[in-house]
Amino acid sequence: MDKLEELTQEARREHVPVMMDDGMTFLLEYIRDHPGVMKILECGTAVGLSAMKMASVRENITIDTLEVDPDMYQQAVANIQEAELSDRVFVHLTDAALFTTEKYYDLFFIDAAKSQYRMYLEHFWKNSYVGSVFVFDNLNFHGIVDHPEYSENRSTLQMTRKIKKFRDAIQSDDRFEVAWHPEVGDGVLLAKRIR
Repeated sequence: MDKLEELTQEARREHVPVMMDDGMTFLLEYIRDHPGVMKILECGTAVGLSAMKMASVRENITIDTLEVDPDMYQQAVANIQEAELSDRVFVHLTDAALFTTEKYYDLFFIDAAKSQYRMYLEHFWKNSYVGSVFVFDNLNFHGIVDHPEYSENRSTLQMTRKIKKFRDAIQSDDRFEVAWHPEVGDGVLLAKRIR
């Protein structure tokens, strides 16, 4: 078992939110199939797993990844250093909504606070260009988005209503060419900027 696979298993044991295997495979294949993806912004580092996996696709990939939790941030920095990827994966301890940069990115991987997806999209719009792709994970949220009866937790239901509203809105947003994959992982959506 390689180091990244060990980290994945450990994260799952510790209930760290990591992307489902088929979702991660889908994302990595997308990056592999699109050699123009070289600069990536990730919202939601957790322990750095997805950033390290994305960086491992090609040696010309650099990633800025944003994490709001100080403990997760420390763990991610340590994991990325151990993987000898610190020269290409840069972890920022910040709320994604407060992060500003002059950089443009080829791909945005949004996997942070689910109810804030619309806000992240608009916040990073200025860092995108025609052809940039936004990838959103967890748009099914364990099936609850389409089946609210699966949960009796009020805050979960409020969040999943926001996810549904976002999912519906982006699919009719004429700034993007959208590919919605409800069957992949926990629901993955790709939105490519077309204007």
